[in-house]
Amino acid sequence: MPSLNINLVSNQTIDRHTTRQELVTLLLKNRHFKKEDLKDFLHPLSPSVFSVSDLGVSQSHFNKSVDRINKAIKDQQNILIYGDYDVDGITATAILWQALNRCGAKVTPFVPDREKDGYGFKARSFLDFEKEKNINFDLLITVDNGISAKKEFDKLSSKKIDLIITDHHFAPPSLPDSYAIIHSVKASGCGLSYFLAREFDSRADLGLVALGTIADCLPLTGINRSFVVHGLKAIREKPSFGIKKLIEISGIKQNIISAYELGFILGPRINAVGRLANPMDALRLLCSPNSQMASKYAQVLDGYNKDRQELQQEHMNLAEKQFVPSKNKLIFADNVNFHPGVIGLIAGKLTEKYYLPSIVISVGKEISKGSCRSVKELDIIKTLSEISDIFLDYGGHTLAAGFTVSTSKIKTLQKKLTKIINQKLSGVDLQPSIEVDAEMKLEAVSEGNIKAISLLEPYGVGNAEPFFLLKDIIISEKRLIGSTGNHLKLKFDDPDTPRKENISTNAVAFKKGHLDNQLKIGDKVDIITTLSLNTWNNITSPQLIVKEIIQHENL
Repeated sequence: MPSLNINLVSNQTIDRHTTRQELVTLLLKNRHFKKEDLKDFLHPLSPSVFSVSDLGVSQSHFNKSVDRINKAIKDQQNILIYGDYDVDGITATAILWQALNRCGAKVTPFVPDREKDGYGFKARSFLDFEKEKNINFDLLITVDNGISAKKEFDKLSSKKIDLIITDHHFAPPSLPDSYAIIHSVKASGCGLSYFLAREFDSRADLGLVALGTIADCLPLTGINRSFVVHGLKAIREKPSFGIKKLIEISGIKQNIISAYELGFILGPRINAVGRLANPMDALRLLCSPNSQMASKYAQVLDGYNKDRQELQQEHMNLAEKQFVPSKNKLIFADNVNFHPGVIGLIAGKLTEKYYLPSIVISVGKEISKGSCRSVKELDIIKTLSEISDIFLDYGGHTLAAGFTVSTSKIKTLQKKLTKIINQKLSGVDLQPSIEVDAEMKLEAVSEGNIKAISLLEPYGVGNAEPFFLLKDIIISEKRLIGSTGNHLKLKFDDPDTPRKENISTNAVAFKKGHLDNQLKIGDKVDIITTLSLNTWNNITSPQLIVKEIIQHENL
């Protein structure tokens, strides 16, 4: 495991004399929020007050889209919504389908299959679906895709069909020929879908927008923060049948659901079915018109998520057996047994554990699929572009990418990428880092301060949960917890606090059970932690959620 680099953002120490206003101001300053923006950040406006022009969307194209859909509804023309198989794409499809369906439109949703159809709009998939349903569609609306599919749309040039594209991915220089384009990189695919849907139905589902926005890792500022704050409120108060059943089967408390549960508990269950089976089952859950149907599909998704977890662990073990630590700066694992639906997860886990760029390939007979994850020191998509001729197809971003390659070229690919990446990272000290807001004294860990910090919620990209450094504190109690003993329950004391004040704070260190034998009662340690409130037997008290434990003998 590489050592951790701690970036202390502020040199201010938070102690008993720090006011709550000073604490919140410090945290907002660390996140580079301007003073004039603080009111809107702490009390986000309703999404209803925003317009597409706030996102830089062409108002004329938006108006054309609304008029064209109204015509399709009035004339009972056939509409197809072409979505995507990730959470953002599925929620975007559900939001728009529900709105148009409630208006009496003849609208059909389509979510592509990861293996059969692949990523993005595919003309062949569209034509096959038309044939399967025996429908000639008059209007095609893409959600969360389409902006880069000019070549695929050109294949439909002989068909009499109007095309409306809604997408939030970066636009290429050459755009598809279309009736209208609703495009912005400032919101998620489901966010753009919501703007269109609310033109036809005021009940457009904000809860689904919050879910898709969190799952797609959009920065939680501006309109996206508004979506999540008000979407979470909608879920807590009156979730749809599908979300309610998914919450129940996941064991979450509906009234206190947060961005964390959306991103790490609900989102993976929706993603799992798209990774392993037919993503339409996830859409059926989100669009369930009653509790019975929702219960059925919540169980289906929960089952696939358990399968995904088992498959992920199995494949992770296979990948680690293939990886031998060396001077090479690349983890490269290929296997005929790797399921293409989880290779991205495996690559992510490998990069997280070893802090090296990772490439994991699901090997097929003739064609193989690969997924890449990288570290901040290496732009992986730029690296792939240097040997673009070896791929059948590739795409992605700075830290994550995917590709298809002829199976016969895998060894050549490994050799070339290893050489390029070794050169790029030569002399670079690869070290994971964590941003810590400030040093804090144990005496400042209070219910009042924790409630003040919670004003910054929801947390996510662009608004990280605050981390604090507590130095020179003493372990006064410790024990293993969890069904497998993989977590630590701790209690910390501050040796510098007068004995009569008896300041002692409970803590949980998830997945740190392996440290039990290394830590002793009375040890002085530093910790990096977040703060939370724990309620037990109707008593609420502060609790630390420990991210890292730094033993003094290792300093």
